[in-house]
Amino acid sequence: MLSPIHTKIIEAVTAAPKNALTSGLTRAFERHESSLQHISAAFQRFTSEPWGPEATRTFVHSWSLTNHSAACVSGIANRISLELRANRPDVDRGRLVDALVSLHRISDEDLGVGGGILHADLFYQMAELLCGDDAWMSRRYATPAAAAFRTYKHHMGLKHPDIVHALLSTVVHEVYTHGEVELILPMFREMVARRFAIEERQARRRLAWISVHCGGTERDHFLHAVDATGHYAAAHGIELEDYDLTGIFGEYIEKKAAVMRGLLDIPAQGEPLRASAGDI
Repeated sequence: MLSPIHTKIIEAVTAAPKNALTSGLTRAFERHESSLQHISAAFQRFTSEPWGPEATRTFVHSWSLTNHSAACVSGIANRISLELRANRPDVDRGRLVDALVSLHRISDEDLGVGGGILHADLFYQMAELLCGDDAWMSRRYATPAAAAFRTYKHHMGLKHPDIVHALLSTVVHEVYTHGEVELILPMFREMVARRFAIEERQARRRLAWISVHCGGTERDHFLHAVDATGHYAAAHGIELEDYDLTGIFGEYIEKKAAVMRGLLDIPAQGEPLRASAGDI
């Protein structure tokens, strides 16, 4: 039986046109089902057990380092724009532009383009409630696995010499995140209702970082990432089947799972923060 997070991921994958990317994703998530189970268990433990302030800050900060992909997406777009500027005769400029446009449709939402709220600010609002202040932002709360994930993600998106690898890391990140937010929204809602004496409207506002990514948002980001990858490959005459797609996607899953497994092992010592409406 698939884990709930895996079920949500597969729903998004099957909604995309079947191609090498979706086949590789399906194989990768099947191969790493046990890691998805560990991720689910980490969120279940965090939202159901009492966690002391220090443990909470460690969870929130380390988890945050696996999110916020706007910098990587924008960086990949910058790299493609440099290719456009180079104006190589053997590259299809039109398809490069199409790839660039698809990437921008991902970052639109994350950056609040057109009147939305910067998603990093939404995460801050949620974290401030969970932690009681913004001390969670200190890098001392990053676990080694979380710091390693951030380094890996930035390398893949911004420094890997092959932009296809950068695009593939975006594809798997977007579809994985769709599954994660769909899994955790009811968990976090129940936890906030149980632990914090705040009105439902305030609770919804504080959890907006999760809820705005649910439904079609992150699923659409995934489809844009698939489109961007296809356009870029076509621009260069690249066959995506030549890449170890299952292995590249699986590397992402395992590095994400390593972060959450480490958080699963944190001693949740002390009484959790219990804020009232007057505290926020």
